[in-house]
Amino acid sequence: MPGAAFSSFFKEWAILFIFVGLFAACAIFVDGFFDGNNILNIVRQISFLAIIALGQFFVILIGGIDMSASSSIGFTSVLLAGLVHWENVPIALAIVLVLLASIAVGFVNGLMAVYGKIPAFIATLVTMIVLKGVNYLYSNSIPISGLPAGFKNLGAGHIGPIPTPIVILAVIAIACYVFTMHTATGRSIYAVGGNEEASRLSGINTNKIKMIAFILGSFLTAIGAILITSRTMAGQPTIGENMLFDVITVVVLGGTSLSGGRGKVVGVVIAALILGIIDNAMVLLGIGSYWQWIIKGLILAAVVLIDAKTKKD
Repeated sequence: MPGAAFSSFFKEWAILFIFVGLFAACAIFVDGFFDGNNILNIVRQISFLAIIALGQFFVILIGGIDMSASSSIGFTSVLLAGLVHWENVPIALAIVLVLLASIAVGFVNGLMAVYGKIPAFIATLVTMIVLKGVNYLYSNSIPISGLPAGFKNLGAGHIGPIPTPIVILAVIAIACYVFTMHTATGRSIYAVGGNEEASRLSGINTNKIKMIAFILGSFLTAIGAILITSRTMAGQPTIGENMLFDVITVVVLGGTSLSGGRGKVVGVVIAALILGIIDNAMVLLGIGSYWQWIIKGLILAAVVLIDAKTKKD
Protein backbone atom coordinates (compact mmCIF):
# COMPACT_ATOMS: atom_id res chain seq x y z
CA MET A 1 0.00 0.00 0.00
CA PRO A 2 1.39 3.43 -0.98
CA GLY A 3 0.24 4.97 2.33
CA ALA A 4 1.91 2.28 4.37
CA ALA A 5 5.08 2.55 2.28
CA PHE A 6 5.23 6.32 2.81
CA SER A 7 4.58 5.93 6.54
CA SER A 8 7.43 3.42 6.78
CA PHE A 9 9.74 5.71 4.78
CA PHE A 10 8.85 8.72 6.95
CA LYS A 11 9.45 6.76 10.13
CA GLU A 12 12.79 5.50 8.82
CA TRP A 13 14.00 8.95 7.72
CA ALA A 14 12.16 11.24 10.15
CA ILE A 15 15.50 12.75 11.18
CA LEU A 16 16.07 13.97 7.61
CA PHE A 17 12.65 15.65 7.47
CA ILE A 18 13.36 17.31 10.82
CA PHE A 19 16.69 18.58 9.51
CA VAL A 20 15.18 20.03 6.32
CA GLY A 21 12.31 21.66 8.19
CA LEU A 22 14.56 23.15 10.87
CA PHE A 23 17.05 24.44 8.30
CA ALA A 24 14.30 26.07 6.27
CA ALA A 25 12.72 27.67 9.35
CA CYS A 26 16.04 29.10 10.54
CA ALA A 27 16.88 30.37 7.04
CA ILE A 28 13.57 32.25 6.94
CA PHE A 29 13.21 33.53 10.48
CA VAL A 30 16.74 33.86 11.93
CA ASP A 31 18.71 36.86 10.69
CA GLY A 32 22.22 36.00 9.56
CA PHE A 33 21.64 32.24 9.58
CA PHE A 34 21.50 31.69 5.82
CA ASP A 35 24.98 33.00 5.17
CA GLY A 36 27.65 30.91 3.49
CA ASN A 37 30.26 31.54 6.16
CA ASN A 38 27.76 30.84 8.94
CA ILE A 39 26.66 27.54 7.38
CA LEU A 40 30.27 26.48 6.88
CA ASN A 41 31.04 27.43 10.46
CA ILE A 42 28.14 25.29 11.75
CA VAL A 43 29.39 22.23 9.86
CA ARG A 44 32.96 22.81 11.04
CA GLN A 45 31.83 23.19 14.66
CA ILE A 46 29.79 19.99 14.65
CA SER A 47 32.56 17.96 12.99
CA PHE A 48 34.32 17.39 16.32
CA LEU A 49 31.07 16.44 18.05
CA ALA A 50 29.95 14.16 15.21
CA ILE A 51 33.21 12.17 15.18
CA ILE A 52 32.98 11.57 18.94
CA ALA A 53 29.27 10.74 18.61
CA LEU A 54 30.10 8.12 15.97
CA GLY A 55 32.31 6.46 18.57
CA GLN A 56 29.50 6.51 21.12
CA PHE A 57 27.20 5.16 18.38
CA PHE A 58 29.06 1.84 18.28
CA VAL A 59 28.83 1.38 22.05
CA ILE A 60 25.13 2.23 22.19
CA LEU A 61 24.54 -0.03 19.20
CA ILE A 62 25.49 -3.05 21.34
CA GLY A 63 23.18 -1.84 24.10
CA GLY A 64 25.91 -0.19 26.18
CA ILE A 65 26.98 3.37 26.91
CA ASP A 66 30.40 4.97 27.34
CA MET A 67 30.34 7.48 30.18
CA SER A 68 34.14 7.79 30.03
CA ALA A 69 34.01 9.72 26.73
CA SER A 70 34.09 13.11 28.47
CA SER A 71 37.24 12.34 30.47
CA SER A 72 38.77 10.49 27.51
CA ILE A 73 38.64 13.73 25.52
CA GLY A 74 40.59 15.53 28.23
CA PHE A 75 42.96 12.58 28.61
CA THR A 76 43.80 12.59 24.91
CA SER A 77 44.24 16.37 24.93
CA VAL A 78 46.61 16.64 27.91
CA LEU A 79 48.56 13.51 27.00
CA LEU A 80 49.14 14.74 23.45
CA ALA A 81 50.21 18.21 24.59
CA GLY A 82 52.34 16.82 27.42
CA LEU A 83 54.19 14.40 25.15
CA VAL A 84 55.01 17.21 22.74
CA HIS A 85 55.72 20.03 25.20
CA TRP A 86 57.36 18.18 28.08
CA GLU A 87 58.78 15.03 26.47
CA ASN A 88 59.79 16.59 23.12
CA VAL A 89 58.02 13.83 21.19
CA PRO A 90 57.40 14.73 17.51
CA ILE A 91 53.75 15.61 16.94
CA ALA A 92 53.12 12.75 14.48
CA LEU A 93 54.50 10.17 16.92
CA ALA A 94 52.58 11.77 19.78
CA ILE A 95 49.33 11.40 17.82
CA VAL A 96 50.07 7.70 17.24
CA LEU A 97 50.83 7.21 20.93
CA VAL A 98 47.62 8.86 22.14
CA LEU A 99 45.60 6.81 19.66
CA LEU A 100 47.21 3.66 21.06
CA ALA A 101 46.39 4.91 24.56
CA SER A 102 42.77 5.37 23.49
CA ILE A 103 42.66 1.77 22.30
CA ALA A 104 43.92 0.73 25.73
CA VAL A 105 41.15 2.76 27.40
CA GLY A 106 38.53 1.10 25.21
CA PHE A 107 40.06 -2.30 25.94
CA VAL A 108 39.84 -1.70 29.70
CA ASN A 109 36.24 -0.55 29.37
CA GLY A 110 35.48 -3.70 27.41
CA LEU A 111 37.22 -5.97 29.90
CA MET A 112 35.17 -4.59 32.79
CA ALA A 113 31.85 -4.55 30.93
CA VAL A 114 32.18 -7.72 28.85
CA TYR A 115 34.30 -10.09 30.91
CA GLY A 116 33.84 -8.51 34.32
CA LYS A 117 30.07 -8.47 33.76
CA ILE A 118 29.88 -4.94 35.19
CA PRO A 119 27.07 -2.88 33.62
CA ALA A 120 28.60 -0.65 30.92
CA PHE A 121 27.26 2.49 32.62
CA ILE A 122 29.12 1.64 35.85
CA ALA A 123 32.27 0.29 34.19
CA THR A 124 32.76 3.38 32.05
CA LEU A 125 31.78 5.66 34.92
CA VAL A 126 34.71 4.18 36.85
CA THR A 127 37.00 4.89 33.90
CA MET A 128 35.62 8.41 33.64
CA ILE A 129 36.43 9.16 37.29
CA VAL A 130 39.91 7.60 37.12
CA LEU A 131 40.80 9.43 33.90
CA LYS A 132 39.53 12.70 35.33
CA GLY A 133 41.98 12.33 38.20
CA VAL A 134 44.78 11.40 35.80
CA ASN A 135 44.02 14.44 33.65
CA TYR A 136 44.34 16.88 36.54
CA LEU A 137 47.43 15.20 38.00
CA TYR A 138 49.28 15.01 34.69
CA SER A 139 48.45 18.58 33.66
CA ASN A 140 48.75 20.09 37.17
CA SER A 141 45.20 21.38 36.55
CA ILE A 142 46.37 23.92 33.96
CA PRO A 143 46.31 23.95 30.13
CA ILE A 144 49.46 22.64 28.42
CA SER A 145 50.57 24.82 25.52
CA GLY A 146 53.67 24.71 23.33
CA LEU A 147 52.23 22.71 20.43
CA PRO A 148 53.86 23.27 17.00
CA ALA A 149 52.19 25.90 14.83
CA GLY A 150 51.61 23.48 11.96
CA PHE A 151 49.45 21.28 14.19
CA LYS A 152 46.72 23.95 14.10
CA ASN A 153 46.00 23.10 10.45
CA LEU A 154 44.45 19.81 11.53
CA GLY A 155 41.60 21.40 13.48
CA ALA A 156 41.47 24.90 12.01
CA GLY A 157 42.98 24.62 8.54
CA HIS A 158 41.47 24.07 5.09
CA ILE A 159 41.81 21.56 2.28
CA GLY A 160 41.01 23.80 -0.65
CA PRO A 161 37.92 25.80 0.35
CA ILE A 162 36.70 23.16 2.81
CA PRO A 163 37.73 23.21 6.50
CA THR A 164 39.92 20.22 7.35
CA PRO A 165 37.64 18.91 10.17
CA ILE A 166 34.76 18.61 7.70
CA VAL A 167 36.91 16.55 5.33
CA ILE A 168 38.04 14.30 8.19
CA LEU A 169 34.44 13.85 9.36
CA ALA A 170 33.36 12.91 5.84
CA VAL A 171 36.12 10.29 5.55
CA ILE A 172 35.33 8.82 8.98
CA ALA A 173 31.56 8.80 8.36
CA ILE A 174 32.00 7.00 5.03
CA ALA A 175 34.37 4.48 6.65
CA CYS A 176 31.88 3.86 9.48
CA TYR A 177 29.04 3.45 6.98
CA VAL A 178 30.98 0.91 4.92
CA PHE A 179 32.05 -0.91 8.08
CA THR A 180 28.54 -1.20 9.53
CA MET A 181 26.71 -2.01 6.30
CA HIS A 182 29.21 -3.99 4.25
CA THR A 183 31.38 -6.02 6.64
CA ALA A 184 30.58 -9.12 8.66
CA THR A 185 31.88 -7.51 11.86
CA GLY A 186 29.75 -4.42 11.36
CA ARG A 187 26.61 -6.47 10.78
CA SER A 188 27.48 -8.55 13.84
CA ILE A 189 27.46 -5.41 16.00
CA TYR A 190 23.83 -4.85 14.98
CA ALA A 191 23.02 -8.50 15.61
CA VAL A 192 24.57 -8.54 19.08
CA GLY A 193 22.80 -5.34 20.03
CA GLY A 194 19.49 -6.64 18.74
CA ASN A 195 19.61 -10.08 20.36
CA GLU A 196 22.83 -11.17 22.04
CA GLU A 197 21.69 -14.71 22.86
CA ALA A 198 20.47 -15.41 19.32
CA SER A 199 23.74 -14.02 17.97
CA ARG A 200 25.74 -16.31 20.23
CA LEU A 201 23.71 -19.34 19.15
CA SER A 202 24.27 -18.43 15.50
CA GLY A 203 28.03 -18.63 15.98
CA ILE A 204 28.96 -14.98 16.55
CA ASN A 205 31.67 -14.39 19.12
CA THR A 206 29.58 -11.86 21.07
CA ASN A 207 32.31 -10.97 23.55
CA LYS A 208 34.73 -10.15 20.75
CA ILE A 209 32.15 -8.00 18.97
CA LYS A 210 31.38 -6.03 22.14
CA MET A 211 35.10 -5.50 22.77
CA ILE A 212 35.46 -4.13 19.24
CA ALA A 213 32.57 -1.72 19.87
CA PHE A 214 34.17 -0.34 23.04
CA ILE A 215 37.56 0.03 21.36
CA LEU A 216 36.04 1.78 18.33
CA GLY A 217 34.17 4.12 20.64
CA SER A 218 37.34 5.13 22.48
CA PHE A 219 39.39 5.38 19.28
CA LEU A 220 36.96 7.73 17.53
CA THR A 221 36.63 9.80 20.70
CA ALA A 222 40.41 10.27 20.63
CA ILE A 223 40.35 11.40 17.00
CA GLY A 224 37.73 14.03 17.86
CA ALA A 225 39.79 15.09 20.88
CA ILE A 226 42.93 15.48 18.76
CA LEU A 227 41.05 17.80 16.40
CA ILE A 228 39.67 19.84 19.30
CA THR A 229 43.17 20.13 20.77
CA SER A 230 44.44 21.29 17.38
CA ARG A 231 41.75 23.96 17.25
CA THR A 232 42.53 25.27 20.76
CA MET A 233 46.29 24.60 20.53
CA ALA A 234 46.42 23.49 24.15
CA GLY A 235 45.95 20.33 26.16
CA GLN A 236 43.11 21.00 28.60
CA PRO A 237 41.96 18.55 31.30
CA THR A 238 38.43 20.00 31.30
CA ILE A 239 37.96 20.17 27.55
CA GLY A 240 35.42 17.35 27.26
CA GLU A 241 33.52 17.71 30.51
CA ASN A 242 30.51 19.45 28.94
CA MET A 243 30.39 17.33 25.78
CA LEU A 244 28.96 14.02 26.98
CA PHE A 245 25.39 15.32 27.09
CA ASP A 246 25.60 16.59 23.50
CA VAL A 247 27.24 13.35 22.33
CA ILE A 248 24.48 11.14 23.76
CA THR A 249 21.79 13.55 22.51
CA VAL A 250 23.19 13.34 18.97
CA VAL A 251 23.36 9.54 18.96
CA VAL A 252 19.80 9.10 20.29
CA LEU A 253 18.36 11.93 18.21
CA GLY A 254 19.93 10.25 15.18
CA GLY A 255 17.70 7.22 15.68
CA THR A 256 20.04 4.89 17.57
CA SER A 257 18.06 2.79 20.04
CA LEU A 258 19.28 2.92 23.63
CA SER A 259 18.53 -0.79 23.90
CA GLY A 260 20.87 -1.52 20.97
CA GLY A 261 20.55 -3.12 17.55
CA ARG A 262 19.14 -0.15 15.66
CA GLY A 263 20.74 3.00 14.27
CA LYS A 264 22.42 4.58 11.26
CA VAL A 265 25.71 6.39 10.74
CA VAL A 266 23.91 8.90 8.51
CA GLY A 267 21.37 9.54 11.26
CA VAL A 268 24.14 10.42 13.74
CA VAL A 269 25.73 12.92 11.34
CA ILE A 270 22.37 14.54 10.52
CA ALA A 271 21.52 14.76 14.23
CA ALA A 272 24.85 16.51 14.89
CA LEU A 273 23.93 19.03 12.18
CA ILE A 274 20.51 19.55 13.81
CA LEU A 275 22.10 20.22 17.19
CA GLY A 276 24.58 22.57 15.54
CA ILE A 277 21.77 24.46 13.83
CA ILE A 278 19.84 24.74 17.11
CA ASP A 279 22.92 26.03 18.97
CA ASN A 280 23.72 28.51 16.21
CA ALA A 281 20.13 29.76 15.93
CA MET A 282 19.86 30.25 19.70
CA VAL A 283 23.07 32.29 19.71
CA LEU A 284 21.88 34.44 16.79
CA LEU A 285 18.53 34.95 18.55
CA GLY A 286 20.31 36.00 21.74
CA ILE A 287 18.99 33.12 23.87
CA GLY A 288 21.02 32.77 27.07
CA SER A 289 23.21 29.74 27.77
CA TYR A 290 21.02 28.57 30.66
CA TRP A 291 17.95 28.47 28.41
CA GLN A 292 20.00 26.64 25.80
CA TRP A 293 20.67 23.83 28.28
CA ILE A 294 16.98 23.64 29.15
CA ILE A 295 15.97 23.45 25.48
CA LYS A 296 18.55 20.75 24.70
CA GLY A 297 17.47 18.80 27.78
CA LEU A 298 13.87 18.85 26.57
CA ILE A 299 15.02 17.68 23.13
CA LEU A 300 16.83 14.70 24.69
CA ALA A 301 13.79 13.84 26.83
CA ALA A 302 11.56 13.96 23.74
CA VAL A 303 13.75 11.69 21.62
CA VAL A 304 14.13 9.17 24.47
CA LEU A 305 10.33 9.04 24.84
CA ILE A 306 9.98 8.58 21.07
CA ASP A 307 12.60 5.82 21.19
CA ALA A 308 10.67 4.05 23.98
CA LYS A 309 7.38 4.36 22.06
CA THR A 310 8.98 3.05 18.87
CA LYS A 311 10.11 -0.13 20.65
CA LYS A 312 6.54 -0.75 21.80
CA ASP A 313 5.06 -0.39 18.31
